[in-house]
Amino acid sequence: MALDFSLGLPEDVTSLQGVARDFAQARLRQRGQDADRSGEVPWDVLKEAGELGLCAPGVEEAYGGPGVTAQAQVAMMEELGWGNLGLAMAIASQGLLAAAIARHGSEEQKRRYLPALAGEGGLLLASLAVTEPEAGAELEMASRGEQQRVRTEARRTANGYRLDGRKRFIVNAGTDGLLLVLAQTDPDAGLHGASLFLVQQGLPGVQFLGRSETPGLRSLQIGTLDFQGCEVPEAMRLGDEGQGFQIAREVLQLGRVLTAAAEVGTARAAYEAAVAYARERRTMGRPIIEHQQVAGMLARMRTGIDGARLLVLKAAGDLDAGRDAALSAAQANFQSGDVATQGLRNAVQAFGGYGFTQDFPVEMWLRDALGSRIAYGGGDVQLLEVAEAIARGA
Repeated sequence: MALDFSLGLPEDVTSLQGVARDFAQARLRQRGQDADRSGEVPWDVLKEAGELGLCAPGVEEAYGGPGVTAQAQVAMMEELGWGNLGLAMAIASQGLLAAAIARHGSEEQKRRYLPALAGEGGLLLASLAVTEPEAGAELEMASRGEQQRVRTEARRTANGYRLDGRKRFIVNAGTDGLLLVLAQTDPDAGLHGASLFLVQQGLPGVQFLGRSETPGLRSLQIGTLDFQGCEVPEAMRLGDEGQGFQIAREVLQLGRVLTAAAEVGTARAAYEAAVAYARERRTMGRPIIEHQQVAGMLARMRTGIDGARLLVLKAAGDLDAGRDAALSAAQANFQSGDVATQGLRNAVQAFGGYGFTQDFPVEMWLRDALGSRIAYGGGDVQLLEVAEAIARGA
């Protein structure tokens, strides 16, 4: 069930999609299953993705990337999600930080970090450090979040800023990678007083407090970081003071769209596996695909996948056109997460008892999909975003 680009999308989309599909087949599928069982993150696979131009594909050629559109990126992400959802999300993290620097960074920041985030000369791992123990989804809401503040503080010093606070659920935590840290520079201005900083994880004052053990997405390293007197030069602030929440919202919109595309890929993997199994498995003298209940379940899966993909392409098109993608990104993320989790429940059911064993990967895909469903605010937050957009007349 290859991704159909009969909608007339450009050649760079199909070209990058083909590279991603081959890489997912050759490297992500098996290594992702191995990581799920061992808990060991395959960092070498991420570096290989960088060498192929799959990390930070939106980076312009002048800074070492292929410089493709958001629609090309979602085509790539669907294939990577088909291979392994956790590794796809780790790769997407590269593109999110790169997009923020490309749009809001200084020329020095672009030349220093964009090639490395894209994989040139060895991959620089990227992490978004936004979520906190006391604040998560509300920081991602357009109207409700404005009355909140970030607990992590950035106090002015003679040479820049001093960061103090804690961040949770950080992808690629505990590496020597680059962080995008949201911190409060004006305590009295709510999120309008938040700013963003580029921070290397190995700096003094940045402490890795350990990996979060999760039932799914075990090919990802998700952890907690503590900032205690971390000195950051002013040149490492991204954008102006007080711009942090606005920039973070842009990054999170792209994150929602890329994650949605990866979830469509995982749902597609489950659908393909369920169809193949239903054609082989026989009960009552015939393949179970000929039983009405199973056939109807597969039909719902296929229809849901095709519909979710169109929403993802719509959201990516909004990003490419420079339109506000808050509504379409929330719709795509909600629908794709719903299609993936429900489709995988159906796939486990189609496999019967085998679906609940490690003999087949569908139970792992289900655990992964449940984990990705929580990322970038979760389904309930996406629906609130849609409802608020409707109330504003969207």
